[in-house]
Amino acid sequence: MGVRRVRKKGLLSVRIPGLSKTVEEKPAACTKVNIEYPQQGERVQRGHYAIRISAGEAECQAAIDGSDWQSCRGDAGFCWFDWYPEKSGTHTISVRARCNGKWTKTERVCNVE
Repeated sequence: MGVRRVRKKGLLSVRIPGLSKTVEEKPAACTKVNIEYPQQGERVQRGHYAIRISAGEAECQAAIDGSDWQSCRGDAGFCWFDWYPEKSGTHTISVRARCNGKWTKTERVCNVE
């Protein structure tokens, strides 16, 4: 006898022989995607800047000034996007996270000196 798995209504039910209860694995809870750094009103210097994004365990992507979406890297419980601003002025940072097949998006305006 082995482990028996049954999927119904989005839940995975696992029955283990010899145990009287069922262990259920629920889909990952989605959290809101948030740009933590740069903060609102923060001025960024030209060169390298690591944008820090909180989105739980979701897949993250970022785009600057409407460019193509690019994947972010995950580390230390955050998503990170390495940005190399070369032009001074106002820029729009867009980030999105996918959880359970749906994208959640947020934006922040940033000034580069």
